[in-house]
Amino acid sequence: MSNEAAGPKARRVCICGSMAFIDDMEALAERLCAAGFLVSTPEREESDLHWETLSLEAAVARKADFLNDYFDEIRGSNIVLIANYEKHDIPGYIGANSLMEAACAHAPGKPVVYLSRIGAQSCQLEALAISAGVLHDDTARLAELID
Repeated sequence: MSNEAAGPKARRVCICGSMAFIDDMEALAERLCAAGFLVSTPEREESDLHWETLSLEAAVARKADFLNDYFDEIRGSNIVLIANYEKHDIPGYIGANSLMEAACAHAPGKPVVYLSRIGAQSCQLEALAISAGVLHDDTARLAELID
């Protein structure tokens, strides 16, 4: 999903997170769009796919397509917002895809911001190392980090 309404200064936000939270990410995007941001979210199609019905080769090809397309969205953004909700009893969960997307943004110098405090998990140190900030669920703070 991408919002194309632009103000005088484009503020492009790319939201990343577990596909289990696609509804939450789309709702977050709507709030940010209403605040004047241009927002991208992952393709809902990815969450609706029945991965287990695909052969490994087909699944790898589809995942590569989704990743490459979203990496393009990340490259076109000003900031990446990781929507790290609770999952697997881990508050501030960050999965493998989200960490890859965060690294994709961080490598060329784009700020990576987390919606919530990064929870205790195997990638906590890496996620903290590339963090430009935590919103503590206050999306109004996002403008401070872009402007």
